Amino acid sequence: MKKIISILLAVMLVVSVAVVSAGAYNNDGDYSKVNSGNTYNPGGSYTVDANTPYSEEAIKQTTGSLSDTQTFYFQADVDWANKYNTFPGPDLPDNEPYMHACAYWPSGNGSDWTDVGGGTVAWVGFQAHLVDKESRIYSVTMPNDGGSPMVVLNNGINGGMDTTKEIYSYARQYADLNTEGAYEGDFDTLPEGSPKQDDFDGCIAIKNPDEMSENPVSHILSYGINWYVYYGDGCYGEYPTNSPNFHGQYASCVNPEHDHPMPGDVNNDKVVDVLDVLYIQYYLIGDLPDGATFDLVTADVDGDGYISIIDATRIQRYLAHLCNIDGTKPDKEAE
Repeated sequence: MKKIISILLAVMLVVSVAVVSAGAYNNDGDYSKVNSGNTYNPGGSYTVDANTPYSEEAIKQTTGSLSDTQTFYFQADVDWANKYNTFPGPDLPDNEPYMHACAYWPSGNGSDWTDVGGGTVAWVGFQAHLVDKESRIYSVTMPNDGGSPMVVLNNGINGGMDTTKEIYSYARQYADLNTEGAYEGDFDTLPEGSPKQDDFDGCIAIKNPDEMSENPVSHILSYGINWYVYYGDGCYGEYPTNSPNFHGQYASCVNPEHDHPMPGDVNNDKVVDVLDVLYIQYYLIGDLPDGATFDLVTADVDGDGYISIIDATRIQRYLAHLCNIDGTKPDKEAE
């Protein structure tokens, strides 16, 4: 049933994109809002700008509530930023410019603006919030009402259909994304499923470089994604935080771009050694050396939210090659 719904919505998306792509270019040569005053017009063709509402604002404006929503994350690809979608916004201080990304869904709560002076929301949809600039991570809140099981994440650029126009080369998006949730075995990257099973709340969509398709309307190449659980600070992994297979924010992080602190490196000297064990012991008795660096995050080696003698023991076992730093058994050495 999920597959049938997704196929139908994909067809709707193709038709929607075809319609909005027929709009007129503005004076800048791109598909931006062309109505007077440059205010948000759901029925018009546009490229993201400072007036494009954020997804949760759109839902509240059309439904009055965020009671039935999910918030998930996604990592924008490295080539999504350009001159059209990079400008200041509320997610960074001091008027610092950053890339603005969007999420589009063709049905369900937030997509019908008829009662507030608009129509069906047009491509590129609503803005997502920048969460981590260095890791290019954004968050989006979308309806969880059963009417919008599919979303398309994009870089806020409506490139149109004319391949000779400069803006066409700037448009980026991921392939249609089902957001109905994952159960055990649904995704290789989520072996235990998503935390809430029936949606992807708290998860993150990451580009799958081995999966690419061509948009049937715009002919833009789109990558597929893999789902992971988002832990914060640019870190994501395969297991929910309440799983026995979760070993802490950094120990379970699989983001290859993230230079996260190594669990057990209590004094942040880039190595895990007996000095880290001693620092935990000193900390527990309240006798840390003056001026000593003590990292409360990396000292919580087992990720249980507390610093205890168990964390010091884990480091000792790791140094003795009796376990990995995440507590799992070390691989047998080749004979």
